[in-house]
Parts: sequence; C-alpha cells; structure tokens
Amino acid sequence: MAQHKITIINEAGIHARPASLLVKKAEVFKSEIKLIKGKSFIMPKVS
Repeated sequence: MAQHKITIINEAGIHARPASLLVKKAEVFKSEIKLIKGKSFIMPKVS
C-alpha cells in the first residue's frame, strides 16, 4: 500500500475553501484519506 505524508505548516491549519476542494477531490478516489493532528483524525469524504 502506498502512503504519502503531507505537512500543513500554517498554524491555523487548512482553511474552509481549500478544505472543501480537498473533499471534492477525495471523492474521486477509492483510496482511504486521513487528516491527522496529534491523536485526532478525520476522513474527508462525504458518505
């Protein structure tokens, strides 16, 4: 399984517009995508 790690360096994190674009793009793929901060994570796909 391929894995890619991307670090968001902005202290405020990812803003609303880029986050919505990420969700739209994530829907195209069958892959599992996780956004992780510390021990918390979300999976940016709409069910």
